[in-house]
Amino acid sequence: MGIAGVLETCVYAGDLEAARGFYQGLLGLELFAEQPGRHLFFRAGPGVFLVFNPQATQQETTLPPHGALGSVHVCFRVAAEELPGWAERLEAHGYPVTWAEWKAGPSLYVRDPAGNLVELAPAAIWGLPDGHLKPQ
Repeated sequence: MGIAGVLETCVYAGDLEAARGFYQGLLGLELFAEQPGRHLFFRAGPGVFLVFNPQATQQETTLPPHGALGSVHVCFRVAAEELPGWAERLEAHGYPVTWAEWKAGPSLYVRDPAGNLVELAPAAIWGLPDGHLKPQ
C-alpha cells in the first residue's frame, strides 16, 4: 500500500472561457471533458488538470462541496531548454513572466486569467529526473 503519485490537481476560475483560452489555447493542454459553467478537464502529461467554476462546486452532488478563495499555485513540468520559448510566448500574449532561480535551475511564473499562479519548471528543481517529456 502506498501513494503512486498525483493523479489530478485543480484550480478555480469564474470565467471558464478565459481559462480555456489560457490552458488550451496558450499552454496547449488537451481538453477532454467539460460541463459548461462548471468545469474543464485537461490532460497534462500522465495526469489530469481540472479547472472548476468555484460557484458551481459549492453544492453537494456526488462529490462533497469544494472550492478555494484567492489564487492558488500549480506547476507544470517542462524541459529546461524550453523555458525561454515559453516566456516569449506568454509575454507575446500579454502575460508578464517572473523568473526565479533555484539551486538546480530556473523556473518561470505567470498569472492565469483568474489570477492563479502558474509555474513552468523542469523536474530538476526538485531533484527529479526529467525522463521523457512528451509535449501535449
